[in-house]
Amino acid sequence: MTELLLTKYRIQTTGADGGHNYILTEVLHKGVNRKIVIIFIDKSEEINLDEIKPIKVKGEIEDSGIEHDLIMTNAKVIQ
Repeated sequence: MTELLLTKYRIQTTGADGGHNYILTEVLHKGVNRKIVIIFIDKSEEINLDEIKPIKVKGEIEDSGIEHDLIMTNAKVIQ
């Protein structure tokens, strides 16, 4: 599991399954700035997202190579 402190991020929404929120941002990963998509484990984790407030998330990072964005799955917001 990896923890990330996010200070600048965008909240995006899908229309699938009643609509879900996910986060798009950039992080430093292994010395390289990379885009990352953060997908939450449960819809209840998405409720309190606010682009103005920094948040800390914890989840599993999938890295399919430098030519692809990183993906964090099973993410949870840490208080």
